Amino acid sequence: MPRLVIKKPLGPATEMPLSLDAYSLGRATDNHIVLEGSLISRRHGHLRREGAGFRIADTGSHNGIYVNGLKIEEAELKDADEIRIGNYLLTYRTDDGRPQVTGPVETVTVEADYDRVVSELTMVSRRPVTPSPQTDIRLESERERRTLPLLYELSRALSTVRSIDEVSRKALELLFETTQAERAAVFLMESPESPPLPRVVLERGNARALPGPVTISSTVAQRILTERKGIITADAKDDPRFAAGMSVVMSGLRSIACAPLIGQGGTLGILYMENNRSIGAFSQDDLELLCAVASQLALSAENARFFEALQQANEALEAKVEERTAELRESELKRYQAEKMASLSRLVAGVAHEINNPLGALKGNLEIVTVLTGRLATAEGRTPKEVQLLEQLAKLGHESAAACGRILGVVRSLRSFARLDEAGFKMANVNEGLEAAVRLLDPATRQRVEVVVNLGEIPPIPCFPALLNEAFMNLLFNACQAIKQKGQVFLSTRREGEEVVVEFRDTGAGIPREHLSKIFEPGFTTKGVGVGVGLGLPIVHRVVEEHRGTIHVASEPGQGSTFTVRLPIALDKQAGVKSVPS
Repeated sequence: MPRLVIKKPLGPATEMPLSLDAYSLGRATDNHIVLEGSLISRRHGHLRREGAGFRIADTGSHNGIYVNGLKIEEAELKDADEIRIGNYLLTYRTDDGRPQVTGPVETVTVEADYDRVVSELTMVSRRPVTPSPQTDIRLESERERRTLPLLYELSRALSTVRSIDEVSRKALELLFETTQAERAAVFLMESPESPPLPRVVLERGNARALPGPVTISSTVAQRILTERKGIITADAKDDPRFAAGMSVVMSGLRSIACAPLIGQGGTLGILYMENNRSIGAFSQDDLELLCAVASQLALSAENARFFEALQQANEALEAKVEERTAELRESELKRYQAEKMASLSRLVAGVAHEINNPLGALKGNLEIVTVLTGRLATAEGRTPKEVQLLEQLAKLGHESAAACGRILGVVRSLRSFARLDEAGFKMANVNEGLEAAVRLLDPATRQRVEVVVNLGEIPPIPCFPALLNEAFMNLLFNACQAIKQKGQVFLSTRREGEEVVVEFRDTGAGIPREHLSKIFEPGFTTKGVGVGVGLGLPIVHRVVEEHRGTIHVASEPGQGSTFTVRLPIALDKQAGVKSVPS
């Protein structure tokens, strides 16, 4: 039984057996065969049985019916005949499947100046319509009816897309609707010197599948790009312009159509179509249409490039803003730290002034009272009870003086920690700051945490002692907090080459691996609400970094943590430290 294989512009082909004696074809829904598209008339044509076969006839359609590339009014169909109606390709098949001999196929091998074709198409409404020996008004009107709606639809469609791939795909899909192209591609150049490379490739009826590779002769590509020519060849393997290309021979290319993509900034690439099933699949009208589509596509692709460049610029700007915001946050943290150190200095100055002088006087008086009481106890004529009483008073005075001495020691440790008299950049021994930090530990912490100190022989280093002391205090305090019940903190120093190494090791709970990369971020804390604000370790990291040192942490959950600080022995103030406390 005869049948029709119907190919839409996109999507799989369908097969329809011809069992009736007559079929109507067209856009209207009451046709036997409904074909959609603006290029198809409501009553486009009909098929009528004639003996064992069928005859096709045009019923006055606007865009005609083509059989094997020839426009017909009426024709007898033979096996494997290809019928082009608008954007549909219908293949007539018989049961015997034997190839039929058809008449000669008109082939087209032409070149056209791209700029002239585009200019004529854009000025179509101004062209004269008076009859002349060189102008067929009917053909001209048909060409306009075919071209103008497509260009309008293409312009409207391309105005809604923003990426080059979307623009290219939409243009190729529209070309499938109006030409006999079996495969189409958009070649783009990254720069004027680079070769055109395929950016988007589509195949008819298989839009979702990954198409095979597509190439274009470098000689032809160069001619299209430099001379701004639109080219059609009826049979590429016999065309001297194409036949020399190895890709043409290997791929068996036949009908080919190419046009340059010319934008306002220059040549962008090539618009390419091919049909390996038919000789002469493309006509002069197709070339004009191809140039028109290439003109629209080039403009849209150029706009898409500008849009993509704008997006990249916006992303770069956003990244710069984020980077600058981070820098501002870091600067704010530094200012906060400087104010904090200044406040601490003022606080310690007040404590030293209010406590040191009266406490010193009290200690001195107690020492004098102790000495005098001892002398009175040893004087002659004292009864044993009086001697015993005076000795007890001397002992109490001695203990009170010793307590005052311990208080004065705490004040001195606080002064040493804050380094009120050493707030500048100077040479200092790290061991002194570490000893002061240990002395300032809370007594309750000392009861459950044993601090094992092993300070080695290290040279003084250039630094801001107050900043380093605060960093060491934070590390020691964090190490003690990591121990929930009882445990040990090992504090050691040593010299390795031109560096002083300070190590804090605890036997606490350790740090989960997912938190290791975040512990130096401001605001990050695992201590819970009201326990920590997440500034201790970030301050440590900043202080060490500003002294051109490094800090490394090694930790395993349940095995404790080790913080290792390395500080250079030689450091220039200007080159080494970025900021100083106020």
